[in-house]
Amino acid sequence: MTPGPDAREPDVDALADALRRRPTVRLGDGVDPTWRDALDGWARAHGLEVTERDATLAITTDPGQAGGSAWVHSPFAGVEHLAPALPDGVLLTRTTGTMPGRIAEYVLTWVLAERWQVARYLTQSATAAWDASNPPVAPARGEAVVLGTGAMGAAIARSLGGLGYRVVGLSRSGRPDDAFDAALPLAQAFSGEGPDGTRDGAARLDTTPFDPTRIDVLVLALPHTPHTDGLVTPGLLRAFDGVHLVNIGRGSAVRTSTLLDALDDGTVRHATLDVVEREPLEASSPLWRRSDVTVTPHVSGLTLPSDVVGALDAALTEIRAGARPASAVARKQGY
Repeated sequence: MTPGPDAREPDVDALADALRRRPTVRLGDGVDPTWRDALDGWARAHGLEVTERDATLAITTDPGQAGGSAWVHSPFAGVEHLAPALPDGVLLTRTTGTMPGRIAEYVLTWVLAERWQVARYLTQSATAAWDASNPPVAPARGEAVVLGTGAMGAAIARSLGGLGYRVVGLSRSGRPDDAFDAALPLAQAFSGEGPDGTRDGAARLDTTPFDPTRIDVLVLALPHTPHTDGLVTPGLLRAFDGVHLVNIGRGSAVRTSTLLDALDDGTVRHATLDVVEREPLEASSPLWRRSDVTVTPHVSGLTLPSDVVGALDAALTEIRAGARPASAVARKQGY
């Protein structure tokens, strides 16, 4: 028998047997209608019948459409709606595919755009203004910090490393990863809890193997979990001095009010936000009206149908071989 790592997950051998006895798949909400032909073809190629009823495998973002399923696959990387809602014994897998590379490209694009004052020169070009004053000649400071060291964070670290940054990764485990010059536990970045029990103490990044005054870029590559909700506090941001904050993870990691205060006091010099606390961002939000904020509509990690098919193909192969899929979500952690 091949048990999962905790009681919430199924025995993989039992799941493989269920797929043999009832080889069915349901395409639920969250599955783009334009993907259905590709997913139908994948199912047929693997001997699975597509059904609108309960099935052994459900491809969906809605836990309400996973009734009777032993395996649920998210067509996206985020699983915050599925992970806490599925019953014990259900395997949850997710899609990453080529997403890490695209997200790393997004981060690289906006880091360079901010460094080279692209917004300024686009405005000058549109208004026929030849102004060579204050050119972007200053080299980037040498440090970057990435919060979240999974597949997305590692790809971002490699890209920033290619620009010459020394990249430090922060995660719950602090597990070493070759993509980072150093990897540290998140707890090491905080001096303690605030009076209400939240992580609102001053950050103590100066006790770690890098210099906070040299940090140029702070990338948030965090999933949404109870542990990451509001993780980026005023105390943490006070460790930095004019950092460019890029958020490609989840908007819940930093409160909008916290970010606005950090922009006002200069601890954050610019914020590039592909995700925000509440989406879509309201037209009345002050974030739209700031020249030191760039907002994009959650497009950095768009999923392709080939990503979903590839993730399903790999997971099914692993299950049929009696192995826990590499894309399986640790239900206790939520990612």
